[in-house]
Amino acid sequence: MALSGSDFARTYGGKGPYAWEQAALMLAREEDGLTPWPFVPLTLTDDRGNTAVLQVQSDLLSVGPFEDHLRLPLTPGGAQSILNLRGWLLPTPWLAYQIWRAAPVKVEPTAMAPNKYQSMPQFAAHSALLDQQIGDAPLDALRDGLKKSVVVSNIMIPGKVIIFGWYHPPPAPDVFDNGKPMNAPGRQPHQPKSNVHDASFWDYSHGIRAIGPVAIVNGQPMNTVDLYQHPTLSHLVSNEGPVRAPRYPSPVPPALNRPAHVLTYPTTPMVVSTQPGTSERGVQGGKG
Repeated sequence: MALSGSDFARTYGGKGPYAWEQAALMLAREEDGLTPWPFVPLTLTDDRGNTAVLQVQSDLLSVGPFEDHLRLPLTPGGAQSILNLRGWLLPTPWLAYQIWRAAPVKVEPTAMAPNKYQSMPQFAAHSALLDQQIGDAPLDALRDGLKKSVVVSNIMIPGKVIIFGWYHPPPAPDVFDNGKPMNAPGRQPHQPKSNVHDASFWDYSHGIRAIGPVAIVNGQPMNTVDLYQHPTLSHLVSNEGPVRAPRYPSPVPPALNRPAHVLTYPTTPMVVSTQPGTSERGVQGGKG
């Protein structure tokens, strides 16, 4: 029987982040250890007639059954280890945007003042607030606006996490990124693309969205990781060109039918500043 989200929080809440991640990885190795959010198709097209249909999990990585689940923020390495067990990937920033656009259930980002930045009670409280906003939406309805997305991107450099997104629903503009400063009125999305934080940093506002291992590209099956790295078709899923490192480093090898790609990084790393401070941790208005 799966461990409930409430039991997970009670059992591991006082044991620290390393124990939480190891427990989540252990649960992920069980058939019913993770919340079985369904995968839904996301269709992407271009003006040249190319089409890719990806499988996107309807909600964020969670532990526990539907009736008592906990959306669990994780470090990028911890998240990648869990995703690798099933061959899943993290989204790119462009995919995070397309998921928001396609989601029939869009909620307003709910920011909290970080509580020691890694607080299981805060994780549980934020997850419960999201459930209140989602209400009785069907399980297979894609939801977004839940949290910032942990993403893979060509600004990836060793030892850093990349976060992006947390879009506001309409009437906020439908735009990938309007370029306004962090916390400026009308900024869309709330979180600019950033690799400022160390990979050890995470808080309640970081969400893990799973992308399925196989896409249908121009009518034919294709490993999603190959689509991410394709010299021409990658533009369907990335606005940065082919994704140089489609996974964060992890001791758990990807569940693929062939050897995993070797992770590579840009020759000259670029660090993108987003005027971090408390605002970078998800506090609207820069207070907390």
